[in-house]
Amino acid sequence: MRPEDIHESREEQRPLKQSLSASLCRESHWKCLVLTVLMLGCVGVVAWCHLSTVTRLSFRTPLMAGGGGVGGGESMVYHESPCSSGYVYIPLAFLLMLYVVYLVECWHCHAGREAQHRVDVHGVYERVERLQRASPCIWWRAVSYHYVRRTRQVTRYRNGDAYTTTQVYHERVNTRLAESEFDYGRHGVRDVSRGLAGLGDHPATRLRFTKCFSFAGPEAETAYLTQRARFFSDNEGLDDYLEAREGMHLRDVDFKERMVALCDPKSPPWYVSPSIFWTVSLLVLSWPLRVLAEYRTACLHYHVEKLFGAPDGDGEGAPHSSSSSRPTNRPTATVDVTELEWHICTNRQLVPTYSEALLMEASSSSHPHPRPCRGCRRSLSSCSLPSRVPRPRLPFSRSRFSLGRACIFR
Repeated sequence: MRPEDIHESREEQRPLKQSLSASLCRESHWKCLVLTVLMLGCVGVVAWCHLSTVTRLSFRTPLMAGGGGVGGGESMVYHESPCSSGYVYIPLAFLLMLYVVYLVECWHCHAGREAQHRVDVHGVYERVERLQRASPCIWWRAVSYHYVRRTRQVTRYRNGDAYTTTQVYHERVNTRLAESEFDYGRHGVRDVSRGLAGLGDHPATRLRFTKCFSFAGPEAETAYLTQRARFFSDNEGLDDYLEAREGMHLRDVDFKERMVALCDPKSPPWYVSPSIFWTVSLLVLSWPLRVLAEYRTACLHYHVEKLFGAPDGDGEGAPHSSSSSRPTNRPTATVDVTELEWHICTNRQLVPTYSEALLMEASSSSHPHPRPCRGCRRSLSSCSLPSRVPRPRLPFSRSRFSLGRACIFR
């Protein structure tokens, strides 16, 4: 099959235009909204102080009027502002303070926008093609380490007098670093990502890229789990603790997770212009502009997926059609009772509780074969395991330990 046929047979993915409610749920900019509402409230209080009047009643005694009589005084009714006694400066002070905080928040938002990677539409298409052609590398890393108890002299101050005390702390010492990667030469790999189209239909598109991998059959998954378990088993027990890391990267590709695609980067839309942003922000209208920009910007989450294990035995460079070879059921191993008994006998896992055992029996009875996985393994994870002292932890050979989980077992 030719590469042109592969590109045509891929299922296309297009950016989606968000509704106003969806854009507000996605990015509400609540800090800017709260500051804007508070400043408008202070402006309303100041306007109320200047525009409204209250009726006051004043009573004057003869002594206050300067007379020497003992008779009753006179009362006087007059109108004045409710903030005539200097209370108007309280909302003005709050308004000035909130405006400074508001400008700082606007600067932070503008700095985040400028830090975004902006590319044109053709650059995005070329990047997606490179991601599809790139070969994956699933790596494992094991760091053996222990802690050393050390002491140091610390100078402290009490009531102006300096005194020296001894502080005890523990420092981590790495003793060994081992790395390996998944050898999939016998099983092959191909890209089953979707095709990308429709970027030119929107003036701006926010892109998010993620990468993962899956297996087409049990042979490739068994090879992956075997190599993974062998690597961590060989590096286990070399020191007190073992830090296990695993992940996936694409060779010869500068992978960026987020970027913004513009039809013409030299003349971007008016609502993303820095001058327009600061002009509107000085007028305390930054939140409506942000909502408008979020509403006018399309969104796309592109998933780069590599499939290990070609059904027809082709190698890594063999092209395949995405529509004909994409697996409908991606298997992942369930908890095997024999494997669990082996881990319990070797003191690698605690005995399950009664409720856990019932759930495991129900799962094994209803799914006697490997169940299809709704999602594939993601690209990063790490965990830290005690290496010598037997403690409860998950075995490395379980396929449910996906690459998207980070955990610490102590």
